[in-house]
Amino acid sequence: MLFVLAGATLVLRRSFASANATDRLSESIAWLTPPNSAEENAATTSKTEQRRIIRPLARPLRWLPYAMGVLLAISIGLLTSIPWSIVAAIGLVSALLLAQVESMWHTWRLSRVERQLIDLLDMMIPMLRSGAGASSALAAASEVTGAPLRGQIDWCVRRIQLGDSGSEVFQTLAHRIPIDVMELFATTMSVHWETGGSLAPVLASVARVARDRQEVARRIRSNIAQSQFSTVAVLLLIYFVALVLWLDRPAVMVEFATSSLGSAAIAVTIVLQAVGIVWMNLISRPKT
Repeated sequence: MLFVLAGATLVLRRSFASANATDRLSESIAWLTPPNSAEENAATTSKTEQRRIIRPLARPLRWLPYAMGVLLAISIGLLTSIPWSIVAAIGLVSALLLAQVESMWHTWRLSRVERQLIDLLDMMIPMLRSGAGASSALAAASEVTGAPLRGQIDWCVRRIQLGDSGSEVFQTLAHRIPIDVMELFATTMSVHWETGGSLAPVLASVARVARDRQEVARRIRSNIAQSQFSTVAVLLLIYFVALVLWLDRPAVMVEFATSSLGSAAIAVTIVLQAVGIVWMNLISRPKT
């Protein structure tokens, strides 16, 4: 036993000694290594900033509704005595409805960027007509533009001031914000940077096209709102009738819901209702 303890003590002392030597060696190397130059720090900052502003219309929460639907189904199945077929249908319905909410939020973000671009063009056009340059007019208009478009326009202005090609910068902007109006604006600015010419009339046409798209999308949404409300009212009426039957004859409804045929019928009905809602939203959504 004494020999074992002595051997263990020796091994521990050697491991601690090697660890301390390694730490001292790493500290010495870090002390002898010269600090990063200003150019490397600037490059690191530029990469971090570019990583931060790239893809402002990305959808990081795209798969969150499905994960929440799975968690909701597992929670209901473990905490209640509802059949698993109905639980799975409830989870699928919740996931599809939450996915629709996320899609509506993304559509609203796209519409907000289009409105910001229209305001940007409305501020640039008078400056260009008064004799200002394209770069200066773009920089002045971006100062009063809201996020997320302001960060992208500021990035374009900085890259152009640093000597990058304007056509390449605006092509990158079109890739970062993949909407039709932004692509039209980026193409217009790229062509102007290569060929020159009067920019104000062309941007006025771009602003008019973007404003017409916004108006058409608004009319489509107002026209389909009535049909959407009617569909939701019919679905709620079905659940209201089911609740009345449950309160009137609870024993019969419990026996129907717990049977294999009844639970399957209820699950299929819920799933078909959710699919109908999703299908209707996909058909009635205006194309951007």
